[in-house]
Amino acid sequence: MPFKEPVRKTLRAQWLGYLMRQLRRERGITLKGAAEYLQRDHSALARYERAEWPFKRDDVLALLDIYGVDDAVRRSRILKLAEECWRVNEWDIDNADEVFNRGYVDHTWLEQHAKTICAYATQILPDLVQTPAYTARVIQLRERTRKPTEHQARQVERRTTRRHAFNEGITSLDIVIDEAVLHTTAPEPGLMRDQLAHLADLTRNPRVTIRVLPADVTIAARAFGPFEVFLMPDPYPEVGYLDNLAGHIYVEAPHSKRFVFAYEQLRDAALNPAESAKMIMIAARDA
Repeated sequence: MPFKEPVRKTLRAQWLGYLMRQLRRERGITLKGAAEYLQRDHSALARYERAEWPFKRDDVLALLDIYGVDDAVRRSRILKLAEECWRVNEWDIDNADEVFNRGYVDHTWLEQHAKTICAYATQILPDLVQTPAYTARVIQLRERTRKPTEHQARQVERRTTRRHAFNEGITSLDIVIDEAVLHTTAPEPGLMRDQLAHLADLTRNPRVTIRVLPADVTIAARAFGPFEVFLMPDPYPEVGYLDNLAGHIYVEAPHSKRFVFAYEQLRDAALNPAESAKMIMIAARDA
């Protein structure tokens, strides 16, 4: 019996399947109806949408026609995704773009579909645990403007929406933060006090685990700076994520194993959740 190579379940294939399913549902077309148009069994199309099998470019092209996707840029991005759905890594989304390149991956979708989001923070708290005021300050510092702008307000609103979606979902959050983050100062009165109080409240959320890495702990993984790991449901591998001056970079298996190993080192070296909660409450009181 000939050897059959297993299907490579990539992040691109998952995102493509999600996009095509959403387009079909938005148009009110049933799975059976779309499958008949393609002259495919509806169970096969369901597997395409679940990324159990990779979509073929010609099928995607035909479905874009039946779904009435006329925008040339959108069609081009989805077709390029279909051509490259077998690829892993090589993600590099420019930070200068206000909106994530949805032709490749949507960060919010990744957050909502992960089983667990693991985040290591060194100077700034992760987006999903920030208050709107803290978020606004961080964005303003990154863009080096003296006053808030409309563009920044849209970014704050988008991040707030992401937090609402997370709170309503099933994803859990596991965070390791450097102790230095708790002692960051801000010119705005009460900003850090309110942020740390919010963080202390989150320690009581059963889906959120927060650990503090004491300043006097020396560990190799600390030298690599902040990063995130998205632990995806079976059978999909984890995804590593970096947000830095180079852009938004996504790393898939097998290279994402480095992120998992580094995070496990950090988590093991940090205080336990109860000790961490106590440290956060003291910092909030003294802020």
